[in-house]
Amino acid sequence: MNTANDVEIADRMSRRRAIVVGLAAVAFIAFQFVDNPFFIVSDPGTQRAVIRRVLWAAYTGALLLGLATGGGLLDRRVRVLVDDEVSRGHYRTASTAGFWIAMATGMLIYLYGGYDLYTGQQAIYLVVTPAVAAALLVFAYLEMRALRSG
Repeated sequence: MNTANDVEIADRMSRRRAIVVGLAAVAFIAFQFVDNPFFIVSDPGTQRAVIRRVLWAAYTGALLLGLATGGGLLDRRVRVLVDDEVSRGHYRTASTAGFWIAMATGMLIYLYGGYDLYTGQQAIYLVVTPAVAAALLVFAYLEMRALRSG
């Protein structure tokens, strides 16, 4: 591939990545409200609840892996162009936003009486879900904004 072609591919991949991350975040949030908004509360021992917990963990893990690698499955020359300094800054900002959402949620659970109201698994779900969603949404927003302006 020549350099001009790599740049065009990287530009397309950057746009596609921003859209896919945004849609994945929206799907992740919507998934939480399908059938039972807080699925780990009702009948935690049933097969359906176990399957939903496994699906949540797998989906969450995949989203975090995607956020951590930033599309690491691309050709090396294209990946270097897609993951430029601006994009790496967006990852850092998104990760920071996710961290602070997790901390605020954890503190709210603690102040609200999390020891009495939630199991450890429920508390983890309540902390991780908004943190991952926030990180993904922030990253998608920053990438889309950067692609629009430049």
